Amino acid sequence: MTKEKILKSNVLFLLFVTGLVFLVYSNLINGEFLNLDDINGIVNNKPLMSVAESLKLNDLTVITESIVVHFFGMNPHALHITSIVVHIINCFLVFALTYLLFGRKVAIITTLLFLAQPVNTESLGWLTAYGYILRAVLTFTILIFFILFKKTGKIIYLAISSAVCLFSLYFFRSQGWMFVTPLILMILDQFILEDKIKLRNIKYYLPYLVMSIFFAAQMLPGLFKERVVGLNKLYYVNTSAATPLINRIPYTTYMAFGTMAFPKNLSVYHEGEILTSAKYALMIVSTVTIIFAIFYFWKRNRKITGFILIIFFSILPSFSPIIIAWTAAERYLYVASAFFSMMVAFLILWIQEKKNWRNFALIATAVIFTTYAIRTYIRDNAYINSKNLWFATRITSPYSYRVYNNMGDVYASEGNQELALENFKRSLALKPDYADAVHNIGATYLQLGDIARAKKYLEQSVAMNPLVFQAWWKLGYIAFNEKNYVRAKECFEKVLEIKPGDPETLSMLDRVNAALASK
Repeated sequence: MTKEKILKSNVLFLLFVTGLVFLVYSNLINGEFLNLDDINGIVNNKPLMSVAESLKLNDLTVITESIVVHFFGMNPHALHITSIVVHIINCFLVFALTYLLFGRKVAIITTLLFLAQPVNTESLGWLTAYGYILRAVLTFTILIFFILFKKTGKIIYLAISSAVCLFSLYFFRSQGWMFVTPLILMILDQFILEDKIKLRNIKYYLPYLVMSIFFAAQMLPGLFKERVVGLNKLYYVNTSAATPLINRIPYTTYMAFGTMAFPKNLSVYHEGEILTSAKYALMIVSTVTIIFAIFYFWKRNRKITGFILIIFFSILPSFSPIIIAWTAAERYLYVASAFFSMMVAFLILWIQEKKNWRNFALIATAVIFTTYAIRTYIRDNAYINSKNLWFATRITSPYSYRVYNNMGDVYASEGNQELALENFKRSLALKPDYADAVHNIGATYLQLGDIARAKKYLEQSVAMNPLVFQAWWKLGYIAFNEKNYVRAKECFEKVLEIKPGDPETLSMLDRVNAALASK
């Protein structure tokens, strides 16, 4: 049965799924832009203002967002609805994918669990994470057409799958996550489609491998360097002094599987967590258990082994020896959650058959789905606005320096400078080298008219991180008002080195040059 026939023959269920998705994620429709990269990544992202400009970037995320902005303006509600619609498309694709592999019963359970999986709320609620759900559309499509090829032997399906892979590698080449898709495809083939390892199947993987190697050779060296520099300079991650990979593996594994299985404590940030010996021991035991399960089920039920391996490989960048991704992030689990849901559905039906419990699958699915849906609906509230998000994150990550810095931004936008300063200073106390918090303290003093303190903190900020162009701009503004035009010129030129062509800075520089010429 083709993908089209599967979808057409189950149209009532898919309409039901559509309604459930809108019901579960209805809170998000009223969501605002968050001070979690949404402002710089979306609101102030110039290519989003023009479809023609976005096309020049060859980035499908930017292109699709620019189309939405073209028709609805810079409207967070329209962008949230877009994310929800893309999630619905992914639910349809997950249904088709699972149906092809295991039939209708497993597909129904998998789709219901996937649509309500709380770990996916970050990808839908945080507009900057939209790219993760958009890439999933292509990943699932690649896998579906490959499965159709394996089941029918028709080369046209392999050609379509390979073409979609090429498309995805080209239009998502600014990031490296699409490189894990060929690995997922190979595991799915060897452990779920096949009864045993068949090395001769490598001939089917060649189109994907050749394309991936070609793009990787061109992009990965630059992406690695850019990402490492970005983590160091923008997110203050000391990659050279990072925890060794062998010590990070238990944490990443535990967080990935644990968050999907028991999504109680969801959080945007995970830094600053106090990791006790007992908890780390639990992480090690959990990881060893999961690895043991891979080998235990290798002979007994290779599909379980396949599911576990796919989940691991879907978050492969988190296991990089050189840190290029966060060790734990819910948005990374979007694709993994589909296969986790598939594994749970598979196990539910296996238990029902094994124990001959007639209504076990119905009851288990209803309980898990209801629990997930309620947790997701509650979690949606955190993404409605920045204040909600940081209040929620402060509960789960009370020692995160970024939480307090972002909370300070919220209070500053409300005009509550005292609470803003309190939170910025709390952030700095947690991370003394955090230049963004130092800049924000200086900016707050500038708003309060305390120029001496403002200059002190702004100068300290650029000394700590010369890429904080906002601090350079404010220093230039202060120098201009103090008629120190030479210093003002230096500061505004620094801004242009970091942010070339910025119109506001160019305008100020013209005023500075005019003042210098008139002296």
